[in-house]
Amino acid sequence: MLTKSERLNILSSQEQFALYGLPDFDDSQRMEYFIFTEQELARVLDQRSVHAQVYCALQMGYFKAKQAFFQFSWDEVKDDCTFILTRYFNDLAFLPIPITKHEYYAQRALIVDLFGYRLWAADFLPALVERATQVVSRDVTPSFILVELIAYLNDQKIVRPGYTTLQSLISETLSNERKRLGVLLTEMLDDSAKTALQQLLVRDDTLSGLAALKQDAKHFGYRMMVLERQKRTALEPLYQLAKTLLPKLEISQQNLNYYASLAHFYTIYDLRRLKQEQTHLYLLCYVWLRYRQLTDNLVDALGYRMKQLEDDTKLKANKLITQHLANRQPETSQIGRLLLIYVDEQVIDDTSFGEVRQQAFAIMPKDTLQITGQRLCEKPLNKMELRWQVVEQLSAHCRKHLRPLYCALDFASTVPDNPWLAALTLMKGLFAKQQRLSQQPMNACIEKTVSPRLRRYLLTIDAEGKATGVQADRYEFWIYRQIRKRFKSGELYLTDSVQHQCFTHELVSLEKMPAVLQQLDIPWVRQPIEAQLKVLSDELHSLWLAFDSDLRQGKLKHLEYDSELKTLTWHKYKASNDKALQESFYSKLGFCNIADVLRFVNEQCHFLSAMTPLQPRYAKQIADKDSLFAVIMAQAMNYGNLKMAQTSDIPYHILETTHQQYLRRSTLKKANDAISNAIADLSIFPHYSFDLGVLYGAVDGQKLGVEHPTIKARHSRKHFGKGKGVVAYTMLCNHVPVNGGLIGAHEYEAHFVFDIWYQNTSDIVPMVITGDMHSVNKANFAITHWFGLRFEPRFTNLETQLKNLYCCGDPMKYEKCLIKPVGSIDLQAVQDEKSNIDQIVATLGIKEMTQSTLIRKLCTYTQSNPTRSAVFEFDKLIRSIYTLRYLRDPQIERNSHRSQNRIESYHQLRAAIAQVGGKKELTGRTDLDIEVSNECGRLIANAIIYYNSAILSRILDKYEASPKLKILALIKKVSPAAWRNIHFNGHYAFRDSGQSIDLDAIVAKLELE
Repeated sequence: MLTKSERLNILSSQEQFALYGLPDFDDSQRMEYFIFTEQELARVLDQRSVHAQVYCALQMGYFKAKQAFFQFSWDEVKDDCTFILTRYFNDLAFLPIPITKHEYYAQRALIVDLFGYRLWAADFLPALVERATQVVSRDVTPSFILVELIAYLNDQKIVRPGYTTLQSLISETLSNERKRLGVLLTEMLDDSAKTALQQLLVRDDTLSGLAALKQDAKHFGYRMMVLERQKRTALEPLYQLAKTLLPKLEISQQNLNYYASLAHFYTIYDLRRLKQEQTHLYLLCYVWLRYRQLTDNLVDALGYRMKQLEDDTKLKANKLITQHLANRQPETSQIGRLLLIYVDEQVIDDTSFGEVRQQAFAIMPKDTLQITGQRLCEKPLNKMELRWQVVEQLSAHCRKHLRPLYCALDFASTVPDNPWLAALTLMKGLFAKQQRLSQQPMNACIEKTVSPRLRRYLLTIDAEGKATGVQADRYEFWIYRQIRKRFKSGELYLTDSVQHQCFTHELVSLEKMPAVLQQLDIPWVRQPIEAQLKVLSDELHSLWLAFDSDLRQGKLKHLEYDSELKTLTWHKYKASNDKALQESFYSKLGFCNIADVLRFVNEQCHFLSAMTPLQPRYAKQIADKDSLFAVIMAQAMNYGNLKMAQTSDIPYHILETTHQQYLRRSTLKKANDAISNAIADLSIFPHYSFDLGVLYGAVDGQKLGVEHPTIKARHSRKHFGKGKGVVAYTMLCNHVPVNGGLIGAHEYEAHFVFDIWYQNTSDIVPMVITGDMHSVNKANFAITHWFGLRFEPRFTNLETQLKNLYCCGDPMKYEKCLIKPVGSIDLQAVQDEKSNIDQIVATLGIKEMTQSTLIRKLCTYTQSNPTRSAVFEFDKLIRSIYTLRYLRDPQIERNSHRSQNRIESYHQLRAAIAQVGGKKELTGRTDLDIEVSNECGRLIANAIIYYNSAILSRILDKYEASPKLKILALIKKVSPAAWRNIHFNGHYAFRDSGQSIDLDAIVAKLELE
């Protein structure tokens, strides 16, 4: 084992106490853990003396709570001891005499035997080391390994060893993993490869090669994309090396991403200081990931430019047609007058043609008449031909922006001998040789990609109707358009990509699937598919009958059926406006500086302990709390470090150093989790719930501008004006923002509902998720059901929901119902695709694929694809059940409505925080920077919610002791997502101690009568 100085600091002091500290029970926990069965009580009473019996009872209760043993003095357990004496010993005389060592160890042996556990022994160490070695291959994060080892010990019913034992074991396991990887890399990397990797760390003029690679694209402009392609080309040799070597290292995707993130966050100086093998590993992983990210950036640029070009061609073609029609409008009336001459009875038949001609010239001059007649003799204007003419006019744009992107990407196909790929390959070869497509003779490749309808627009046709050549500009655009179309449909894909790989390649293999599903314990796999579908179809049938019966009998007061028009009217729930209540309550609280709030919250839940520095593994560095508060506020409030330095007592260079060392999305996420978990422990938290048996969560997105453009930021004139922005997607539970992330303003929010729930790492786990109509798609009901989550969105349009009501079996069974199903659900399709659905579930379960990627790729399949159809059919089943429940029970509507109102209140708080420094924006120059800014904003909001909840908890505790029902009811309605009592602006003095917050003093001053 390693020495003490080499041990990893895996857990914070608070986390260590939670795992190894003596339990601190409240009354309800005492009733849970100190209530013994007859067998347990008999073992307690077998002890020789009263003090040994009490000690054994305490130890047994503590073991039931934490599966560990403790040595404690009687003074440390006074309250628990009193409970035991009162309940089991009738207040007998008790002498707090310490038990002997023999009694202590005898009691331990007795308790583990009673509960079927085994005490830790050195004999278990090899098995635990083997387990740690397996775990480290999945994730090298020390905290993850520790959690997995404790889960393993609990599963094997082994009392966990001391923290230092686990520290040493994990340290040694990680050290062995580094040595293993180092040996492999030393053997596999030759001198040329090592030189190429080290070259990334060499400074050239102002930036090293690695620093240049880290620069993110700001937009899809021509020069920016040239730089992206240059980076990708420069990485090509190293990427091919990484692609060959990394599979041989046998590291998981999770570890690969982790090593790549270290290369991104470490400075060039830090990377040079590390062992050479470590540096090579980090750089290889970074090159592998960065190359694929650059590929995705080119794909995004391709889609952006392609859409722009198509929109331009449509717009210009429509303008030409409109202009042509407008030009012909004045001629129309004149031509009508000319035609009327032939039926004018005043013009006799003997009139000479010369006179008639003179009358015609009086209506329309000779030259104009001749031109107009010739135009009318021509074929009418062809809209398709006009569109292709516009394409030719924009060919320079196509050659400049699209050609380099298509030539840089290496597409692959699920269809053998794909003609579109063959055509693209032909074009790439010609362009590489500086040859023109128009100079090439016709060949079979081109013929296959041109439909008969388009031959005359894309090819050169001779007098005999044979194709002799190709109209190069038009054909090039046509191929690009078809490649893009097939790429979106999944027919084409990119191997060297993060987001655009082949769908089937990303799924868990059929061989690994059973083992994965067994590990995950997902509700979908607990019962046979036939039994599940039977239960669900029976439930749907019962709901149809009950809904029709209730509607006929007029029991559904919120619904009104018009028998003549056969329409259903929905009287929606209107939430009460508690704005006056919130204003009245918070106006009675004294103002408090935001810095003091952060300091107070950190004293209560120690969230800053999660802000570990980015440094070599065993270096010791203590965080400066004041600097951390300042830099978090600077990012959250849209100040930036420079402006914060100007308005605070902390210099700019300290803020910058703190920002670089401590502010990472992973550390901020842990800090947010610490605050969220602390809020859940407050006495007010259960009273935020609508239903004590169900925990509701709400998801929604909030548009936020960005100070500097990035790839993820997009235009939206409605929300960002002339600027760009992103969407902060948040999951809220009982007013607590338990998880959040950024998505593009162009992305569909419904694609991320499952992801944000499944990736939640806090202790608050909602089992019902609500959302607005942006959260609904054709798969979310199915996916959430697979994992045991209830998806209950707030519906707004009744007619739309009635169009999505289906039944199982023959729809004619419901012919007499007032509201009829629109169709039948194909349950057989779901049964037939069970194995493929299991593959999808397993892949989502181990987080190898996100829901957003799954839905995007699944929806690109054709409608006839059986897997796509099966998922959508199952979604119809779950959605129909929920919709009927929603229509029958107005309480479901109220709960979903209230849940969504809460997240709207949180968005107001989040906007107020973001606008302190000016606009409602996120700071940062890269996508990673704005993600950090968003997490900082969530942390500030979390801290404010904790502070307000702590005040409400104190008031609740105060009045529950002497119940005043009116005040208690009022307190439970007050929302903690408020900032009227918080000072955001001003000069921040972090270095002084600030104003200490005394909750008891605040509560004492409140008058709530």
